[in-house]
Amino acid sequence: MKLIIAALRRYLMSTGMFLIPFSFMRIWLLRICGVKIGKGCYIGFNVICDTNFSELIVIGNQVTISHNTLILAHTATPARSYLGGIYNEFKKVNISDGAWIGAKCIILPGVSIGENSMVGAGSVVSKATSPYSLYAGNPCRKIKDLCRQTLTKQLL
Repeated sequence: MKLIIAALRRYLMSTGMFLIPFSFMRIWLLRICGVKIGKGCYIGFNVICDTNFSELIVIGNQVTISHNTLILAHTATPARSYLGGIYNEFKKVNISDGAWIGAKCIILPGVSIGENSMVGAGSVVSKATSPYSLYAGNPCRKIKDLCRQTLTKQLL
């Protein structure tokens, strides 16, 4: 039964996240599919969240996730294989308040994106990021610290 529900979520997300024209409607769709999303967020076109374990994905307030980003919460496969037995993980993904995820990023299982942290376009995030920091690359690496005072003034 869980696979059928996941298949329905996958269909809804793959069509809806591509076709729905407004961010608030895409957020509504993700919430229906089980993703926990805070207030004041922006979700771009074709953002795909893990459909089998969407309840493991938590997105804070005022988060921006740009187009074509993929957020995964598991590494399991239904195929009986050697690697399937080794890499069988289900881990929570947490994107903290104020984070900004660039276009075409991949967020892997178990990752926590720090508060007001920015991830550059095309990055593959496999480890936690620090708050108020800029990360980019594949694999994702810290580029620099972001000034907290500047960010606070811009929010006021």
